[in-house]
Amino acid sequence: MRHNMTIMLFTILILFSIGSIALYSLSFAREYYLSMNSNVFTKYITYIILGTFALLIFIYFTPKNLEKYYMLFYILSVVLLIFPLFFRPINGARRWIIFGESTFQSSELSKIFLLLFYATYIKKNSQKMSSFSHGLIIPLLLLIPHISLLIAEPDLSTSVLIFLTILSLLYFGGAKLLGILSILGSMGGLAIFSIKYGFLHSYQLSRLKNFLEGQISWQLQTALNAIKSGGIIGSGPALGTLYIKVPAAESDFILAIVGETLGYIGIFVLISSYIVLAFSLIRVSGEIKNDILRYFTWGYATLMLFHVVFNVGVVSGVFPVTGIPLPFVSSGGSALLSFLSGLGIIISGILNYQQEI
Repeated sequence: MRHNMTIMLFTILILFSIGSIALYSLSFAREYYLSMNSNVFTKYITYIILGTFALLIFIYFTPKNLEKYYMLFYILSVVLLIFPLFFRPINGARRWIIFGESTFQSSELSKIFLLLFYATYIKKNSQKMSSFSHGLIIPLLLLIPHISLLIAEPDLSTSVLIFLTILSLLYFGGAKLLGILSILGSMGGLAIFSIKYGFLHSYQLSRLKNFLEGQISWQLQTALNAIKSGGIIGSGPALGTLYIKVPAAESDFILAIVGETLGYIGIFVLISSYIVLAFSLIRVSGEIKNDILRYFTWGYATLMLFHVVFNVGVVSGVFPVTGIPLPFVSSGGSALLSFLSGLGIIISGILNYQQEI
C-alpha cells in the first residue's frame, strides 16, 4: 500500500515539474519576445498550492459518510453545471463562474462529485448491475441533465468525456459489455444524425468537417511545428521560440511547449508518467476495503486517462480540436484543483482502508 502510494505521489511530482518547466518557459518567452506581462507560471504555482490545501482537506473525508450523502453529490454535480449559465459568456460559451477577473470552470469539480455519486450507485446496486436496466438504462438516464447542461454551455468535448468515463465505470461495476456496445452504437448514430441535420454549433461543425476532410487546422499545424523543432532532446527550458505562437499553449496545447522545450524525450516521460500513475491508482484501489472509494478510484483513473487521450489525440491530429487540458500539467486552475481534490478523497480511502461501510 505505502509503496504504491509513494509511486503515485512521486509521479504527480514529475508531472508538476514538467508543467512548471513548460509554463515558466512560456511566461519567459512572452515577456522576452513580446514584452507582455505573463502570469501563467505564477497562477500555476498558486493553483498547485491551493490544490494541495484542497487535497489535505479531503484527506479527512470520512468514508463512512459517503453512502449517506450520495444524492447530495448528484445534486451538487448538477448545480455546478447550472451556475455558469447565469454569468456572461466568454468567447461565446457560458462555461465559467466569474469572480471579478478570475474564473472557475465548475464542470471540472462536477466530474468529481459525479464520480462519487456513480461509485455509490454501483455499490448500492452491486447485485443488479448485470441487468440492462440497473446497469445501464437507469444510470444513463440520470446522466441526461449533466449532458444537456454541458451541451447548452456549449461544451461538447466535456460531455463526451464524461459520458465515456461513466460508461467505463459502469462496466467496471458489472454492466454487460454487449449492452455498453449497443449504447455506444446508438450514440454513434445520434452523433451522425446531429451532424447531418445541423444540431451542432457552427464552429463545432467546422472543426468536424476539417477533421473528416483531413485538413490540419492552423492551431494544430503551429503546435506540430513547435514539437518538431524540439527534436529528440528539446531546445531547453525558456529557449524555445515557436510555442509562443501556439494558441492556448498554456492549457489545451501545452504538449507543444513540452515538445519544443524537452523534446520527444520529454513527451515520452510525460505520457509514461500518466501510465505509471494510472497503474498505481488501480493497484491502490485493490487494497481499499471501502467499495465506494474503490469504484471512485477506478473512475478517477479512467477520467485522467481520457483527459490524456483526448489532449494528446488532438495534438497528434487523431481527434478534432477540443478544449481538454492535461491533468496536473496544464495551467487550468479549475482542473488542477478538482484533480487534487479527487486525489485527496482517494488518499482518505488509503488511510482508512481498514474501514468498511
